[in-house]
Amino acid sequence: MKIVHFIVNPIAGKGNPDITEEYLSKYFGKENFRLVVKYSEYKGHAKVLTKQSIKEKAEIIVACGGDGTINEVGSCLVPTDIALGIIPIGSGNGLARNLKIPKSMDKALAIIKNQNTVAIDVGQINERYFFSNIGFGFTANIISNFESSRNRRLYTYLKATIQSIWSYKNNTDYTIEINGKEKVLFPFLVFVSNTNVMGYNFSMTRKAILNDGLLDLVIISKLNRLKIFYLALLFLVGIEHTIREYSYHRVENATIKVGNRELEIPFQIDGEFRTIKNREFQIDIIKGGLNVIGSEILS
Repeated sequence: MKIVHFIVNPIAGKGNPDITEEYLSKYFGKENFRLVVKYSEYKGHAKVLTKQSIKEKAEIIVACGGDGTINEVGSCLVPTDIALGIIPIGSGNGLARNLKIPKSMDKALAIIKNQNTVAIDVGQINERYFFSNIGFGFTANIISNFESSRNRRLYTYLKATIQSIWSYKNNTDYTIEINGKEKVLFPFLVFVSNTNVMGYNFSMTRKAILNDGLLDLVIISKLNRLKIFYLALLFLVGIEHTIREYSYHRVENATIKVGNRELEIPFQIDGEFRTIKNREFQIDIIKGGLNVIGSEILS
């Protein structure tokens, strides 16, 4: 009998059926599965619940929410043999899209029941894990604006982007070391991704593969406001790489040092806004660090 625990973010699940043991029993026969459902109540609570589930010998732990919930649950499963399942009921769902997990509850549950497991790479920034992406600069500013809104929809994300275009300024120098070479600049954004898609099916790293042992790093140096609008148009049609300020790297590790010593550094990790007082960030990849259930084997 397979022990399956569901960690549910009830806020992310608005508009979806209530995920209860009674509801799930329609999909998982009692003769083959033992189900436990837990509900997170605050940011960080999914980690607490996942650690409890590990002690309770869960063999599959399913994150029901967006990329933030997936990050909390998945971070506890690195590196274990416990498989991560995903029910994408959040706003962005970048990792789920990359794994071809549909938004349909019926189809997502069928994928978990089939237990098609693959080992994917895990990004690490200092002591934190990420599965989709991290971002400094403009992308972090978008997420900050997005989180301040009550509604988490595509139009809200676009509104947050427009707000950031008008308001974002970076006066802090970054020293970025890649393959032993350092570059000092005042970047518009620094973006590191493990997946080929962000939330809402947008992408800056179309070459990224979840299990290739590499992270995809995008740096866009400082832009004036007119050039930012131009970049936004290029981004919408998928040719943002054509501007001269853009550079793309595929790396196993990188180091980012931030010059300003007085401010907390804003960044986003898997679509969640954070600030941190660190001035140096070591970015690495853990090859095959997480077992995850997806709709197909990655290549």
